Amino acid sequence: MRRMFATLAFAACTAAAPAVAEEVSRPAPAPEADARPAVCAAYQVHARYLAERYGEMPMFTGMVEEGIVLQLFINRATGSWTALLVRTDGVSCVTSAGDNGRQDVGL
Repeated sequence: MRRMFATLAFAACTAAAPAVAEEVSRPAPAPEADARPAVCAAYQVHARYLAERYGEMPMFTGMVEEGIVLQLFINRATGSWTALLVRTDGVSCVTSAGDNGRQDVGL
């Protein structure tokens, strides 16, 4: 089931690539205070938003397949988390997010 989800998320990320790449290359207008970035955007946009809005920092990075990594942003104090798929061209896509996360022992 996890592999299927990752494959579907990867497909969504790559399908949006042409439009996203065009958007990423243009300068973005100044975001509003609570404006959310698109599901796929420049990695720096997502990283900044997750840090400022949710206090989430990258805590895990793992290779999904060649040229695609999964990165988990986590706020250890609140338990909020966000999973991004990140491509080598700097575009990242939010795959899922949630609350009440915790670190499991013994992995």
